[in-house]
Amino acid sequence: MAGPVLEPAGLLRAPGLRAGDAIGVVSPSGPGAPVAPHRFRRAAGALRTMGFEVREGTRTWGTGHGSGTPEERAAEINAFLRDPEVRAIVATIGGHTCNAILPLIDYAALRADPKIIVGYSDITALLLACVAKAGVVTFHGPTLMAEFGEFPEPLPYTRDGFLAALGRPVAAGPLVHPTHWTDEFLLWDSEDVRERVSAEPRPWSWIAGGTGTGPLLGGNLDTMSVLAGTGYLPGFHGAVLLWETCLTSIARVDQLLTHLEMAGVMDDLAGMIVGHGFRAAPEFEDALREHVAGRYAGRGFPVVCGVLAGHSDPMPTLPLGCAVALDADRGSIEVTDAAVR
Repeated sequence: MAGPVLEPAGLLRAPGLRAGDAIGVVSPSGPGAPVAPHRFRRAAGALRTMGFEVREGTRTWGTGHGSGTPEERAAEINAFLRDPEVRAIVATIGGHTCNAILPLIDYAALRADPKIIVGYSDITALLLACVAKAGVVTFHGPTLMAEFGEFPEPLPYTRDGFLAALGRPVAAGPLVHPTHWTDEFLLWDSEDVRERVSAEPRPWSWIAGGTGTGPLLGGNLDTMSVLAGTGYLPGFHGAVLLWETCLTSIARVDQLLTHLEMAGVMDDLAGMIVGHGFRAAPEFEDALREHVAGRYAGRGFPVVCGVLAGHSDPMPTLPLGCAVALDADRGSIEVTDAAVR
């Protein structure tokens, strides 16, 4: 069963980021800096250029299975949660093992002094656990190395969205579809010495019409599925479900969606946002939209596909737990709650 229902008004907000604030860099899942040290340093430098102090976690240079044992990775995060000088925590990168640290996180410290926590992909596990266990807003947004390490600097859409979402105690308003995007792959620390080739993105596809408003919850589909049946998945009653995937198999997507449905996640949604596929061929994206339409077009809530959220560049910073309004007739996705205080 999913965890307890948490209404948006009941979630705690962290103070907004200000120039000079300290950001703790953590590796909750896979190893980050050792994989591409030059990119890591460029990314840390980008945050400093944006006006923040960067503090490396104890597992920043950790190697092996993940970036350390679950105990080591959780201790890194807990140290920042308990440090009043650290106002935000940003993951270096994703991976596959973030769920192992969830029982070890100091949720009481987070609730006592809410911090901004940002990441996506496998970091979805930590984001949703903090909503469920600590009752705080978290942020589905850029990781240090993948987004802030972009050459020669972070993409403006990603950077500006990050600063706006985390720095202003007002609702972010309508989500703007970027004018350019890229899925070109360049090997880090060897080929990423030029700007990636960009193109005009495909428009959103509204699979089902109508309007719906509810707390935004979700993240990476592959990761959410391993939380089903645990206390680390918050209740989705009345929520707008966001999901995106690294998979390129419709059969596997179908399997994971069915698993979440069996766990009750889709029982009473206000809407659904489906992210663009990760480095997927246009044929897969077409098949994904067709599959989503077949499953959810008649469920009574608005559904939009092809949103550049998650494994996409650029990407928005979206507050999990804050109210989002979908309007298919207007073609709009709007954050209507302030995400920070």
